[in-house]
Amino acid sequence: MVRGVCIEHNIDKKLKYSFKRYSKIYAMLFTRERNRLMKRLGKPVRIEHIGSTAVPGLGGKNILDIMVDWSPRGLQRRKNQLERLGYAFHSEDGSRDRLFFVRDTKYIGRNIRIHLHLTNLNSKDWTEALAFRNYLRYDKKAMLEYAAVKRKAASIANGDKSQYLKIKGPFINAAIRKLRTGKHA
Repeated sequence: MVRGVCIEHNIDKKLKYSFKRYSKIYAMLFTRERNRLMKRLGKPVRIEHIGSTAVPGLGGKNILDIMVDWSPRGLQRRKNQLERLGYAFHSEDGSRDRLFFVRDTKYIGRNIRIHLHLTNLNSKDWTEALAFRNYLRYDKKAMLEYAAVKRKAASIANGDKSQYLKIKGPFINAAIRKLRTGKHA
């Protein structure tokens, strides 16, 4: 436990890398959490709902992924603010351009895991995450293909993060390449 936040690879003894049906609860939870963050972080701050729970009908691990922008000059202040809001910083899961935080919460009687990605608006992480989310939101065929890949990854990986990411990686990388070249239409 870090500041009361469970950092295990499971929530309530359920495998983190699993596949569950899409639930509208995550859109409502995102709105609530975005409002909470904006109130404490101040404006203007860009906060986006990313990941599988941001794509209606997709399904996945049922983890709420949130992306928050930051200015390089205000990074330490923003990190401290998020920690005061109950987010645990995970230095090993981020990158040079993206800090990663985890928070467990309850919402409508459910235990919910939130992954918060703190990155710059102009970063590759920001632009690719939004492009991939939007691609899946507006291309139902791609969304269904990705759902099948995620189901397979969850089944084969059996909770192993590296195996799960290895199976999903080719689909994501191919989609990002298509989006960069404009060959997805």
